[in-house]
Amino acid sequence: QGKAVQILRLNDDGSFELNESALQDVLLNHRVKDKPVVVVSVAGACRQGKSFLLAFLLRFLKNRCQENWLDDLSVPLNGFEWRPGSKPHTTGILLWNEAFLVNTPQGEEVAVLLMDTQGSFDCKSTVKECTTIFALSIMTSSVQVYNILRNIQEDHLQHLQFFSEYGRLAKEDTGNKPFQRLVFLVRDWPFPYEADYGEEGGRTIIDERLEVTKEQHDDLQRLRRDLWSFFSSIDCFLMPAPGKKVETKNSFNGCLKDVDDKFIQKVKELVEWLLGPRNLVVKESNGQKVTCQEFINYFRVYARTFNAGTLPPPESVLQATAKASNMAAVERATIFYLESMDNMPRANLDGLRQAHAELLRKATDLFSKTPKFGGKSVSQAYLETLTKDLLAHFDRLYKDAEQVVLREQEKEEQREREREEERKREEERQTERRMEREKEEEMEKDMHQLKKTESENQKKIEKLEQALSETERAMNSRHHLEMAKGGLALATSVARVANDLVKILTR
Repeated sequence: QGKAVQILRLNDDGSFELNESALQDVLLNHRVKDKPVVVVSVAGACRQGKSFLLAFLLRFLKNRCQENWLDDLSVPLNGFEWRPGSKPHTTGILLWNEAFLVNTPQGEEVAVLLMDTQGSFDCKSTVKECTTIFALSIMTSSVQVYNILRNIQEDHLQHLQFFSEYGRLAKEDTGNKPFQRLVFLVRDWPFPYEADYGEEGGRTIIDERLEVTKEQHDDLQRLRRDLWSFFSSIDCFLMPAPGKKVETKNSFNGCLKDVDDKFIQKVKELVEWLLGPRNLVVKESNGQKVTCQEFINYFRVYARTFNAGTLPPPESVLQATAKASNMAAVERATIFYLESMDNMPRANLDGLRQAHAELLRKATDLFSKTPKFGGKSVSQAYLETLTKDLLAHFDRLYKDAEQVVLREQEKEEQREREREEERKREEERQTERRMEREKEEEMEKDMHQLKKTESENQKKIEKLEQALSETERAMNSRHHLEMAKGGLALATSVARVANDLVKILTR
């Protein structure tokens, strides 16, 4: 669901306490830390609907900037805590704990932050405390919504006097406008017949209020010129009252059906005018876009600067801006160097040294080319620190790489010894296999000879058997012949006897 977290708290002794861990939780999220940041802050007098407005801004972002984000009036308004009444609600500075990613028409993805501030000039806050909160809001935001009830008065402009003095110094330092978009949001505008609700009526009013005339005191003339000179754009939007049900009922709980239709119509225009993707203003420092990660440095430095017992002089704020911008440039160059070095192979130490020298040159060039405050004298000290830190980082990295290379060499030597031992074992295995093959070949040769001898012997046996068979046949033939001869002789004898017998009988 998300919630508003207090990143700057007002202590009882009048000092401020920065909740840096809460700030880091939002800005160092991996989704957004490298994205350009858009910081929309709402500041102004207490109990005039700042948190109520921020709840509409939040709803728009949660609905991903869709056109129908406010169509369903049955959904109660929630997000930044607000309540009707006269007592101040917000204390210090609150930040919604989610940065919303939005794609601009230029194809750039930016992270949008919503910031709420303590009501100015309530009964519990000193002028110093209120001015400090207002100053921090303007110094850190890219879009400052100055929430005013009913009309823009001269004292509203006087609250910007501090920034006029700072802006003059900052512009002298860089030549660029130090602040970005300032929006006067006039709530419950009572004169729509003079200037209609919305942006166009607001343009008419702001041009009138910031017009320089001869009748004005010199200080008032200078303030108006400075505001036009030090802000990139100054706009105004006139809002109608939300209606009696909102203004008079303590029980109003955010149900938008209780809000007047005119207010709903104009708040929709206002929110899209502020947060529509084509209208987003990225936070810049001297023309350099600031990322979420870099924004932490700016907030941290400004919080420390404004935490003195008295409001710091503009010179001190300029020094803080110079410090923050140089720290951001150092961080940008350092990240470039570290990420580039991470991709470099560690095995080739000579190549690593060459890569370091080239990336160190590019990192220092990146630092030098990044727009900053404070001039060369201030930047030189940060450049020396950057160079020293990167050299120290490389020394550590190189020593680690040397150890890695040494360990790898030792491992390679061990692997080579193991390979040599394996080669020897393989040679022994090959010798054994060769001897085994020779044995097998010898055995095969013997077997072949044995089979050959056996075959020859078999042939001899067959020949002997054949000869024996022939001999037996021959012997059998002679025996039959002898028997035949004996039979013939017997027959002859019988014949003779028969003849003799015949002769006898015939006698």
